[in-house]
Formats: sequence, structure tokens, C-alpha cells
Amino acid sequence: MSARLVRPLILCGVLVLTLALLGLAACAPQPAQPAPAKPAEPAKAAAPEPAKPAAQPAPAKPAEPAKPAAQPAKPAAQPAKPAAPAQTYRYRLGIVVSKAALGGEFGTTFVEKVKEKSNGRIQVDFFDNAQLGGETEMMGGLRLGTIDMAIVGSGIVGQVEPTFSLTELPFVWKDANHVHGVLDGAVGQRMTSMLEPKGIKVLAFGEWGYRDLLVRTKPVNSADDVKGMKVRVIENPIYVSTWRTFGANPVPMAWPEVYTGLQQGTIDSVDTNPIGMRDAKLYEVAKNLALTHHIYTVIVLQMNLEKWKALPPDLQQAIMEAAKEGSKANRERAKTENEKAIDIMKGAGVATTTPDIAKFRTEAEKVHKQFSAQVGPDLLKQVQDAAK
Repeated sequence: MSARLVRPLILCGVLVLTLALLGLAACAPQPAQPAPAKPAEPAKAAAPEPAKPAAQPAPAKPAEPAKPAAQPAKPAAQPAKPAAPAQTYRYRLGIVVSKAALGGEFGTTFVEKVKEKSNGRIQVDFFDNAQLGGETEMMGGLRLGTIDMAIVGSGIVGQVEPTFSLTELPFVWKDANHVHGVLDGAVGQRMTSMLEPKGIKVLAFGEWGYRDLLVRTKPVNSADDVKGMKVRVIENPIYVSTWRTFGANPVPMAWPEVYTGLQQGTIDSVDTNPIGMRDAKLYEVAKNLALTHHIYTVIVLQMNLEKWKALPPDLQQAIMEAAKEGSKANRERAKTENEKAIDIMKGAGVATTTPDIAKFRTEAEKVHKQFSAQVGPDLLKQVQDAAK
């Protein structure tokens, strides 16, 4: 080969070899080149940033006042609030006689004792001399609740509950002890329980004692002397029937009308207790007293049932205890008071007689039979048996 041809061939080979070497170099992994040097950021740990506090403090809130290690202790027990004042109760009590008369001490003792036993929480205003009405009116008021309390004769109570007329049967009682034993026992309890459905609570029994006959027209010595006589009686069928059986003409009349009735001759006589005669000054217009002792008058301290139920048990107990003391005071006084009243009337010119009561007693048995079913035959038998 000529040198002229060889030289270009060598140059071409050298060129090809160079190009090949360059291509290999481009494909080979290139050594990691340091990233263009950014100004070195201060290392977070090593070179502290502009001072964040160790734990970056929140923008400083004003420090809350430190709570006391333990909040001020509440008083171990706060003083109790003053208790609300205990409820008080005020009632009205009525009676047809005066406070000075027999029966008045029943009310005055009760009023005093109930205030004492209730520590002043119960106050009772006592109205005497029929200021709250006659006995029949007061019984109506008790049922309606317009009257709180009343002391009323058992015969008038019998208008509402007939078993109470048991006490009014003529010649059924032997003496005062007989009366007390029966009424303070099972018979009395049964009677009072039968009045409650009528809206009345019985608190205690008392008495006006034996009834006699004060006459305007003439003396009475026997049952025959009352025949045709106009006799004032209480508004009770037993009284009406009793005097009809005796042959008289019974006239039911409220107590406040009796004096005028005698004075004007509307009635000839009045069937009541000597103390009642004296207290109402009936002896001024009637001058003959027949000591018949035909009926023993029981009186009853009562209360409106709803007002009773509204009381707490401790005050109910206070009322019952006070009523019992009132009854005791009344019975003690009754032992002698009617005799004293008779003496006073004698001193005022009243003539007394003691009639033969045998015929009265015989006629009275008819009344017992007539009213046995009304008052309860079993109760009547218990009363009769207790007299033996």
C-alpha cells in the first residue's frame, strides 16, 4: 500500500478509536459531584437557630397566678341555713254556753293545753255563748269546714250519726262512772269511728250531767203532771219521742231561744241541766224545778276531719292529749257543779221537787225498743250489761 493511502487510514482509525473511547466514558457512572455549594445552613442541632428556647416557648402568656397548692378549703361543713319557721295553725272553737258554765272549762283547758303541748304552733280561739251559732248550726259548720272545732251535746251529734243518740236514751245510765267506763272504752271508740265518714273527728267526751225539768207553770211530782205540757227539747228524735211517751208535748228549740220562749209562754218548761238553767238565768222566768234525772247529757269535743288530717302526727298527738286533759277538767267539775247550780236557783226562789220516777222508767223502756235499731242493738246491750 502506498504511504498516501495508509496515512488517511490510520487517521480514520485513530478517530474511530477516540470516538469509541469517548462513548464509553459517557456511559460510565459519573462520580457524585457535590451539589453546588449553598451557603451552609446552620445545622439545626449544632448551630442553633436564632434562639428558639429549648422547647420553643409559646408567645409568652402572662403567667397565670399560681393556684394555691390546695384551693382554699371550704369550711368543713358550711353553717346550716336557718330552718324555715315551723308552720302554725289557728282554729275557732265554739260552744253554746258561757266559759263560766259547766263545759266552759272543757274548752278553756283544751285551748291552754294544746298551745303548750304544740309549743305554740296551734292556737285556738274559743267562742262561747253561741257566737258561732246554735249546736245544730255548728254541726253543719263542722261538716262543711266553716267551723274548725265545737263542743256539742251528744244528742245533737246524733242528728249526723245516730249511734250518738245512744247516750241520750232515758234512764239508760246508772251513774257517772257507768257513763265514763262505756264511752272511754270499746263502745265510745266504735261511735267515734262511725262519725268520721261524715267528715268529723271526735277528740274527747265530756258531760253536762243529768238533765232535769224546769217548769214555768206548776210543780211536777209524778209522770202524770207532765201530760200535755209544752216541753222544750233539743232537736233530736229521741227527746221528742221520750216526752211524747211521757204524755207531754215536746217542742224542739235552739238554746239561744229558750229564755224568750219561757218568758213569752211559747213553752211551759225546759229539759236541760241545772248548770245550764243557772247560766242562762232561766230561773228568772221559771220557778219550779223537778229533779227527774231522766237523761245524762254527754258533750263531745269535735274537729273538722279534713283539718285534722292536714296536721302532722306530732300535732295530732298534741291535740288528742290536750282534749283528754280538757275532758278530765270537765268531769271533775261536773261532780259538784250541778248541785251548786241547784242551790243558787233555790236561793233565787225556785222550788224543787223529786218526782216518783217509777212510771217514767217503765215508759222509757218503750223508747229503748223504738230506737234500738238506730243506735245499734249490740251497743245498747253493752251499755245495759255494763250497768249490772
